[in-house]
Amino acid sequence: KTIKVQIPLAEVRYRNPHAEVAIDYQGKRWEVILAPINRMENRGLPADALKVGKSITIEGYPRKDGTPEIRAERITVDGKTVELR
Repeated sequence: KTIKVQIPLAEVRYRNPHAEVAIDYQGKRWEVILAPINRMENRGLPADALKVGKSITIEGYPRKDGTPEIRAERITVDGKTVELR
């Protein structure tokens, strides 16, 4: 089951093999796995679009084992939705 949150970014790691961000959600620090940076850039999401403190919308699948981690399917930054998968 997917979750969808609009939330400010607490950390940004724009690196291979996948970009990652962290959010503070439900009293925990959640890791959010994005897509390979080449895919994100090809779909119109450059590195400078993700900054600590910037509010974005994340939609994705949380881990079933309770670990605070989300595999993002899509994110919306500055009104633009980017499909990550």
